[in-house]
Amino acid sequence: MILTKQQLLDYLSDIIDREKAALDNTPNFEISEAAEKFRNSRSTKKLCSFFEEKGYYVISLTEKQSIPRDRSQLASLLTKNRKILFPFIEVLIHGKEESFPVENESQETLTCLLNTCKNFSNRKWIDYEYDKKGKIIKFTRLADLKGEVKYFLRGIFGEYGTAKLIEQALQKFAKEKNGFKYKIFHDIKLKKPDSDKQNDMQLDLVVQLPEGFYIFETKMGEVLAIDKWVDRTRLFASGKNRFITCCADETLNPKIFQPFCLFNLEDLKKQLTDLLRQDYPDK
Repeated sequence: MILTKQQLLDYLSDIIDREKAALDNTPNFEISEAAEKFRNSRSTKKLCSFFEEKGYYVISLTEKQSIPRDRSQLASLLTKNRKILFPFIEVLIHGKEESFPVENESQETLTCLLNTCKNFSNRKWIDYEYDKKGKIIKFTRLADLKGEVKYFLRGIFGEYGTAKLIEQALQKFAKEKNGFKYKIFHDIKLKKPDSDKQNDMQLDLVVQLPEGFYIFETKMGEVLAIDKWVDRTRLFASGKNRFITCCADETLNPKIFQPFCLFNLEDLKKQLTDLLRQDYPDK
């Protein structure tokens, strides 16, 4: 078939348009390079496909959470006693005071505070003494409580504690369901193709399940950041994909937030197990 000049021009123009569209949809080299190993890895390929469908590339993650044993034990201590310790930690990190009054505290609370002070003292974070007569804990900051230490005390310990509870619930469910398969990913960093930021989103923990993903975010403070919570639920939650906010306030009623998923640390294992049984009744 002999093409006319106009047909040839139209044909070439169509090729150029398709090539241009392909280039426009191709992530820049920096993102491709950072994401390449995850996109091609057998263990993370499914995870990457899920987020790429939402317009994000996985540029960093940890498949196995690794923290020092003593830091893990401290995280468990702080998570378990968070209601007692939060006021003290806030003063320690943000306040100018060098004392913490305990005149109205129970013996159980006082013991917990003193044990924590001893733990911090052993780490060379503070020096302290308890004034029994004045009912006050006096302390001196030995370290500049910024950076990694501040990050840990402000709430990262809650992420460690939450991750442990999630893993325990998954292990028990998998045992009950005779080999139920799952994968856990920590500290996932996501980036949009056209972004100049270091990363556009960071997720605490993602669980890959047979038919979807459970995405967890931990909030240890009083502010839930509901706007971000709702936006991410709309972005990620569909079918058996869930976005779950884990909070430290057990007084919140999860039912008033439905259809959004809210877990509290007191009942997290039960809430997660119930959700798994709902999504995977026959597995």
